[in-house]
Amino acid sequence: MNDYKAEFITQVDELIAANIEDRTERMAAVKALTDRYIDAHGTTPDAAQLERLTDYILREELTDSRPDKMTLEEYPIMSERQEERRRDNEYSLDLAESYDLDGVNRAKPERRHRTAREHRFVDKLAQTKNRRRKAQYKRDTSPGPVESYNLRDTGGALADEFVNSLEIGYAAVPEYY
Repeated sequence: MNDYKAEFITQVDELIAANIEDRTERMAAVKALTDRYIDAHGTTPDAAQLERLTDYILREELTDSRPDKMTLEEYPIMSERQEERRRDNEYSLDLAESYDLDGVNRAKPERRHRTAREHRFVDKLAQTKNRRRKAQYKRDTSPGPVESYNLRDTGGALADEFVNSLEIGYAAVPEYY
């Protein structure tokens, strides 16, 4: 950076630090500073420094944080933050195209698409349900313990567990055993 540019930055810092209350005095001081720079160097100062000086001139408007200053003043100036807030609260005119005079939306209904986060949640939930279902299915379809009976040892009578589970009676026992 050139020395005269660094010197101008320090002069701008000193002017802003002076904190002049009257706007006309501030404007005169800024004009005198920029005129001296242009006369000495034949070019305008950097845009960043000029922006700092204009913000210094418009200090009252830029520091006014009232949300309703747009209705109270004839020519209000919004700060960047206020412009952002206003843009966030405004709706596009495209949204108003489908509303009639009664305020009813006459647009064709359209399903909302899931976000990536919602897809991950649904997938996780489905995996959990599928794990539980798989475990229950495995329990329900797995073979039970094998119990062997020899009808010769019981004299041809079937075991009570077998008879009760299959609901068959002793009449189903063949006579030839």
